[in-house]
Amino acid sequence: MMAAAAFGANAQVVLTQNGNVCSPDEPVVIKAVEEAIDLGDGQYFYIVECGMGDPKLLNQGSSTANIKVTLDTEDYKNIQWCGITEQCMPMPSKTEMRQGSIAAGKTIPIEVHGSFAGGPESYATYVVKMTVETGGKSEVYTLHLVYDETCTAGISHVTADGTASHVVYDLSGRIVNHTVPGHVYIRDGKKFLQR
Repeated sequence: MMAAAAFGANAQVVLTQNGNVCSPDEPVVIKAVEEAIDLGDGQYFYIVECGMGDPKLLNQGSSTANIKVTLDTEDYKNIQWCGITEQCMPMPSKTEMRQGSIAAGKTIPIEVHGSFAGGPESYATYVVKMTVETGGKSEVYTLHLVYDETCTAGISHVTADGTASHVVYDLSGRIVNHTVPGHVYIRDGKKFLQR
């Protein structure tokens, strides 16, 4: 992640991770670890998080940018996508496209997650090609979703002492920024239906 990713001479939108601009020439690594949280009655909730930070699209321009983001992966059954449209769900097929817009100076998360909850035999590196189109230009990035058992920074907010964290998760263990009516989520270790 060294060189700036440009969409042409009038570059507006770049991919960033932890404040650094990503290059299409280098893989973007998203590390994750699985942690099971006992909800009681034999039910467990799996959190797949890490301190690496999800990549984000940043609009460096002075006006709103319309974007089209397409994911393509053979591992789509193990991939959950929560970004761009804030619709958090597993990929329905090998290729999925979402559209949105980013205000000037703002970011929008990509939120592409791999599912590693199947146990050690499911731990793998999932490769996802991500095409970002804006202003008639496009860039293709390679995302590597990697299981890393030493990675724990992102799950430090989970508390066992009863202290409420108020962070909301979907049923796959992904952090949810905006809930959707009719969907089930988990907050403070308890399931709830968003009305």
